[in-house]
Amino acid sequence: MNNIQALKEKSMEVELRPVAYAEKPLLSNLYQFYHYDFSPYTEEDLNEDGRFEANIDYFWQGDPRWNPYFIMLSGKIAGFLVVLFENLDTDPDPTHVIYDFMVLPKFRRTGVGSAAAKKAFALFKANWAVAQMENNTAAISFWRKAIGEFTNQSYRETYRKDIKKYIQRFSTK
Repeated sequence: MNNIQALKEKSMEVELRPVAYAEKPLLSNLYQFYHYDFSPYTEEDLNEDGRFEANIDYFWQGDPRWNPYFIMLSGKIAGFLVVLFENLDTDPDPTHVIYDFMVLPKFRRTGVGSAAAKKAFALFKANWAVAQMENNTAAISFWRKAIGEFTNQSYRETYRKDIKKYIQRFSTK
């Protein structure tokens, strides 16, 4: 089997599984890796306990805007993503945002992340926005490619100088 065929088969096995409240400790542990990965861009420091601050309690406090999913590959956790229904409290048709997204290093550059992103976009018929920090060039490239493939290059990108982020917008309606 060649590498391209293996990647396609691996992508086909990617699933998104909602994170149950009982799995909160597991997701919290994964957030430590997420914050570690992001620390070169955020310059976040460890707390006194040697951990990154990662409070995810609000995902389960009755706020339906937060939707965490494990990225599963052949029954194993390959990462996670969180879809936020932005402004759901004030807008009956909220923009959906990939709020957090992390693929474990061993699964990166295999198509797993792209497959997970596309599955997330297909979950909801909505207007979407995905943002990346201007100094995270790998994320910018990843999202441009994944969104471009998903939308057949039918997306709009803006740069917000005030928050130093690139934002891609598109619709699945």
